[in-house]
Amino acid sequence: MKNIVVFVLLSIAFFSCRENQVASEQMDRAETLLPVYPDSAYVILEGVELPDKLNERQFARWCMLYCRAADKLFKDMLYAEQLDRALGWYKSHGTAEEQAWIGLYLGRSFVEDKLFIPATKAYSEALNLAKKKHLYNVAGYICSYMADLYTYTGQGSEERRKYEEAADYFKKAGNIRSYAFALRDISITWVFEDSLSLALELMLKADSIVTGMNDSVGIASIANGLGNIYEHLDQIDKAKSYFFRSLAYDTTEQAPTYMALSHMFLNSNLLDSARFYIENTNLKSRNPYVYSDRLYTKYMIEEESNNPLEALQYLEQYCEAQDSLYDVQKQVDIIDAEKRHNSLTVLQQNQKLYSTIYALSGLILVIFLTGILFHLYKDRKRLDKINKQQLLLDEKELLLTKLESEIKQNEIVNLHIVKKETPQIHEKMIQAKKEILMLKCEKLQYSSLFQELKERANDKKKYGQTLSEQDWENLKEQIDSACPNWQTAIQDVETLKKAEIETCYLSFLNISIKSEAMLLGINPDSANKRRLRTRQALKLTNTKIGIYEHIVKKTWENITI
Repeated sequence: MKNIVVFVLLSIAFFSCRENQVASEQMDRAETLLPVYPDSAYVILEGVELPDKLNERQFARWCMLYCRAADKLFKDMLYAEQLDRALGWYKSHGTAEEQAWIGLYLGRSFVEDKLFIPATKAYSEALNLAKKKHLYNVAGYICSYMADLYTYTGQGSEERRKYEEAADYFKKAGNIRSYAFALRDISITWVFEDSLSLALELMLKADSIVTGMNDSVGIASIANGLGNIYEHLDQIDKAKSYFFRSLAYDTTEQAPTYMALSHMFLNSNLLDSARFYIENTNLKSRNPYVYSDRLYTKYMIEEESNNPLEALQYLEQYCEAQDSLYDVQKQVDIIDAEKRHNSLTVLQQNQKLYSTIYALSGLILVIFLTGILFHLYKDRKRLDKINKQQLLLDEKELLLTKLESEIKQNEIVNLHIVKKETPQIHEKMIQAKKEILMLKCEKLQYSSLFQELKERANDKKKYGQTLSEQDWENLKEQIDSACPNWQTAIQDVETLKKAEIETCYLSFLNISIKSEAMLLGINPDSANKRRLRTRQALKLTNTKIGIYEHIVKKTWENITI
């Protein structure tokens, strides 16, 4: 049973290591591509099979890389449950910066699910850690996304305060580009409060920074912002100039700028120009609402042009587009819910598997420790027995030495006492020697050599491990030391052969014929015949006495002073 459990655990560990190795190689490639080719890195990370089944370290790394790629491509974050799991690992093993980043991604995931309170909590914890460790760059990004959260909740003053904090942190971190964008965002908040002069000052400052950096994307974004501010100031020519500047620098996301131009000319009642620029919004955009907004703007243009039929047609198309957008969003939510459910199911199964592995590991550890303690207990018991026998031996040998000393003293002092007391002393000495012999023979049974040979003879796993020359030497040495002159005591009948002497030595082990055959490397029938021949040589054929008992008895009877 234990072997089966160990095999299962080793198999799980092997396949788990293999899966982690493949995922690790994919993540290495993605991390290399991420700075320059985030789209390729994103595809590779999407291709990692069952990431929820990776070990904690690999899963946390996958989450970090995935969110970094998704951030660059303006895609959704991972599920909050996944990022919370990753955050748990980074709190125990990651750096403070890694914890802050994954905390930021967790907050963004909560925002995508419209869970603003958990998002605020995640942002706040990440920000506190970033400020404590002086991680100003990540602190700036956290403040920016916290400001976006206040945009959702309509708290304009809090939104601006967070953008101002973000600008301050970006400036401390030396991230001038993000500092410029933070100034742009602060400016926008002032636009909505009709503080246009302050908004223009901040936007122009941001424009000078990105222009100095020759950042085309930044120039386009801030030029769009300046166009909107100048439109609010009724400076149409300047607004138009900055909108065109935005179009010249950003060729990938032009639809919103064309939309702004169309609205500007619509508000100026230049309907032909408004109609011309709204037609240019029929471009691919990251903003899913551009298409429906385009139709609504066409509706307003036609309504201002007194074309009620065309206006009604565009209004109906706008409503259909809004419904379609809602249906698509609902379908996406259903698919997302299914994916989330599958992810949670895998996560729960994974946790259950780990719990089973931990339980089995704990059980094996308990069994292993119990086995060790039991072995130590048996060994301690054996040593205690040997120590007790050794104490008895010491006492008997001390008594024997004392009796020998008495005999010598009596011989010197008084010959009459010698004749009277010597036989009694001799008898005590013989009795002491016999007791010493029995104790030594009993002590043999608890020696490490005897224990090892007995286990070898009874253990099927050690089948084929016969007695070596060294084993024979050690066995003979111990037996001859404990039971000296035993061969002399029993060879009054005839000289024993080598095989018979070996059988006599093995008899001290008190093992079965089958076990004896295993030690000799012969079959049990051959071992049985060896015993019979030995018994015949010792004239024990018609008796029930064993070979070992016979040897001890003969040696006992042969003891003299």
